[in-house]
This record gives sequence, structure tokens and C-alpha cells, in this order.
Amino acid sequence: MFLYDKNSVFKDQKNSKPKIEDIADQYVDKKHRNNLHTFIGYLKENMTSRWASVNSWKILYKAKDLAFLKVFESSWYLDPVLDYKDKNFESYAKKENIEKIILENVEFCINCLPNGQCTPGRSVRIFGKELKNVCHVLRFKDPKTSEIDCIKKIFEYRKNVINKGGATKTFYLGKPKREAFIKKYGEKNLNFTYEAIMLYINGKKDTKHNSMFEIFDEIKNKNPKISFLKLFEAGLEEM
Repeated sequence: MFLYDKNSVFKDQKNSKPKIEDIADQYVDKKHRNNLHTFIGYLKENMTSRWASVNSWKILYKAKDLAFLKVFESSWYLDPVLDYKDKNFESYAKKENIEKIILENVEFCINCLPNGQCTPGRSVRIFGKELKNVCHVLRFKDPKTSEIDCIKKIFEYRKNVINKGGATKTFYLGKPKREAFIKKYGEKNLNFTYEAIMLYINGKKDTKHNSMFEIFDEIKNKNPKISFLKLFEAGLEEM
């Protein structure tokens, strides 16, 4: 959906790091601006936002991800961080009466990349419902008031998880990369290394992956700024 020629805009925005309000009126349709500006005010009072890419920002709380906000083709989109496997969240959503709104805003794969690079989507189970071909678990487009209220409740749950130290860092591996790695290293080795790096970046080491943690530590000590992807690739090379 967000695939377009953006090289020059990216360079400009990378230097200027625009705030959401700096470009909201320029790109968002007039009928959707009031809700967006109201939402921006709410964000400023409760969390922080950081420019991430072209017309795209991370919404953060205590340096942990809450959502991504994007502006594209006259609309604004909000992708909350949602752990759909969290049983406690299921109970919370039911109590807050937001299950229906969440299910209505699950985004399904529409093959927006050339050559079907990321299709098909995933199969996920949310609130007991099996959903197939899911792209983003949750994406709100030009959310109206009831949907914004739902987003705020999702944020409050996530903030509470963060405050309790339960928010985990994630490492996303896109389908093209995953398939290339499987072809080169085998699925068993990929799964083992993926489990290891997820534990590693969240500081939860175990004995099963001890040899892999030693590899990560050695590489990280030599290059503290190495990306998780490079660290992951280096781990695969050692398998």
C-alpha cells in the first residue's frame, strides 16, 4: 500500500525530521484533519512520536513502541502494536467492549508489492476467530471517534504492560529474507537462530541457545552498533 517513489522526499525528511502536524494539512483530506489534530494533541500529552520514514512516525512510550502512524494518499493510518496471542488482552478487550472494533480493523493482504513478494498473509487467531491472509494485525484508516477511543484503550493496555516491564522487543523477518535464509541455511537452523535472537534482544537467555548467545556477545562486543539483522545473519553463518 505504501510503495511509491519516495527517494527525494525521504532524503528531505530524513534531514528535517518533520513532526506529524508539519505535514498533516498538506497531505490529509480536510474532512479527516480535525480527528488527526485532536489525536496529535492526545499523543503530545501522553507519549512521544519520532519520525521513522516518509510520512511515517513511531509512537513511543518509555522508548517502547506503541504504534506507527502513517500519512498516505489523503488519509492517515494508525497501526497499534498488538499482541493478539495475549490472553490477558483478550479479557481486557472484552471488558472494554472493543472486540468488534478491533476485528473490523484487521487488515488483510492485498498484494501491494511487485511480484507478490510478501503474499500470502498470515493466519492468525483473534478472540477465538481464525483469520486468514492477514497483513497488519490491526490498521485504522482515518479513524472516527469510536475507533480513536478504541486505540486509546489499546494504548493504555500496552502502557500498563510496559510499566510492568512485560513489553518485549521484536525482530521482524520479512518473507523474501526468510525464504532466502531457509534456502541457504535450512529451516531448522533459521528457527533455532530466530528463537535465540528473540531471547537475546529481550535479555532472556536459556541453556538451549547458550552457544548462540556466546556468538552474539562476541560480535556485539566488537561492534556495539551492529543491527539485529546483521547479528542474526552472523549467527546463521555459525550454524
